[in-house]
Amino acid sequence: MKILITPMAAMAETSGPFSRTKIIANACLKKGHEVALCAAEDVNYQPIKGVKNYYAPIPSPFGLPMFLGKNLFKLAQRLGIQKRKTVHSYEEVLHITGAISKTHFKKDVNSIQKAIKEFDPDIVYAEFRIAAIVAAKLTNKKVITSYSYPVQASYASNTEYSKHVNQLLREDNLPAIESVLEIFNWGDLKIVPSIYKLEPIEDEGVIFVGALNSYSENFSGVKKRDKIVVYMGNGTITPKRQIEVMKETFLDSSYEVYIATKQLASFKEKNITVAERFDFSKLMPETIAYINHGGQNSIVDGLVYGVPQIVCPGKIFERKYNAQSIDKIGAGKILLEKEFKSSSIKNIIKEFNQTKKYYKNAKKLGEQLKKFGGAEKIVEVIEKLHNGGYIT
Repeated sequence: MKILITPMAAMAETSGPFSRTKIIANACLKKGHEVALCAAEDVNYQPIKGVKNYYAPIPSPFGLPMFLGKNLFKLAQRLGIQKRKTVHSYEEVLHITGAISKTHFKKDVNSIQKAIKEFDPDIVYAEFRIAAIVAAKLTNKKVITSYSYPVQASYASNTEYSKHVNQLLREDNLPAIESVLEIFNWGDLKIVPSIYKLEPIEDEGVIFVGALNSYSENFSGVKKRDKIVVYMGNGTITPKRQIEVMKETFLDSSYEVYIATKQLASFKEKNITVAERFDFSKLMPETIAYINHGGQNSIVDGLVYGVPQIVCPGKIFERKYNAQSIDKIGAGKILLEKEFKSSSIKNIIKEFNQTKKYYKNAKKLGEQLKKFGGAEKIVEVIEKLHNGGYIT
């Protein structure tokens, strides 16, 4: 069977979509299927061995010409504009990244259609990429899409950003929509890399697969937790601020601190290490607290390793939802942007050390996440859909 995987793209660091793409692609390859990508080679892209990548355009912020978009993005990073910007919905994310601007959306749909024509897949897998769902419908291909509770139009939407997509849909004789998020419902199936307790979606055709990775390593015997892991992505707390606070809080302490970011050069100062990426499978079993921005992958990683989380979602709708879920189930604490300071973090770490409920709750949810099949379940779903049926 031939599977075309199409991850969303962005000029900013947002590792979630492509990391999931890589896991799904390798799971499909392992089962003997032929896999290709149609992925923009942005900052998040990585080649996958044995997988051809068909061209896709990189969106420019707000649909601006690329040279202006790059300069605007760099200026926004330098001035910390993302720190002050409230993002209300995934629809607004698509608007900000330029993914649903008139020019880019048309180019994106066309690039995926071209990849479909050349590769002729049996199934298209859309990793949160609206254009891929549209392209699949235009080429009469079955399509599966990634999905989550906060991307539902009923949860949050900004319909004022749908007009350009609607215009293109009309040109292609496709149904009009009020919100571009409704296009997720055009998928034959929707895959949620989580569980119902964390994301209680009631829609038909939704399949929960839990944590994508297998996490087969047994780390239950780890006795010493002396590491702090920090990953904030392209979030509200800038890398510079992260390092300042981590130094003030943990420099020369008994904790080893690891800060993952692509926005700064790697360095090590005493017990604090900054690098583009780390092997979380080695760090997490010995981690006492995972400080993150509330992205879906980060939340799941923390839970499957039974690590209490300090989640600082900032002003991003999805991350606020995830942070509230972690706080509600007692697997961590929400940290507001104004509270991202040494005293607050020290108090939370102290609370984690004094009560075991955070570890117990995280471990309990993590065990549930590991039972839903992950990437192997996705391959099973793809195979059954291809053979004329599916499981729910």
